[in-house]
Amino acid sequence: MSTTPNEPVTVQAPYPLAMVICDAIWRDPGSGKRTILGCFSLIHAREFPAVSPLMAVYDAITDGRGKVPISLALVDAEDEQEPLFHAEGEVDFSDPRAVVEAEFHLQGLTFPAAGEYRFQLRAAGEFLIERRLVVVQIPGGQA
Repeated sequence: MSTTPNEPVTVQAPYPLAMVICDAIWRDPGSGKRTILGCFSLIHAREFPAVSPLMAVYDAITDGRGKVPISLALVDAEDEQEPLFHAEGEVDFSDPRAVVEAEFHLQGLTFPAAGEYRFQLRAAGEFLIERRLVVVQIPGGQA
């Protein structure tokens, strides 16, 4: 396929396989395999704004071709605020059958209020997958 200088180059969005919210992701230096530690989808907070000191998001995608731009955003479920977190990167598919793993590490993420939030993964500008994260206030400051 050839393109002219005025013709935009399109990138096919890959297919999402997994999105996991967790405490941390450890990567074995010898094998390169990842271990996902402390999976969760609910955060308890005593007061707001609430700060989550450490969090990670693991994504696995396939069926991509070449270099594909990706982005991860954390938004409130009602889309009433600016994203609480946004990161961009690029993944490289040497083969469309390859499974590419991406990890995002977040520190000091602040939640302004209790409610439902969503991590949303996009590739080549297209929505791929989202994962719900619920933040609840602990009544009376219970542990």
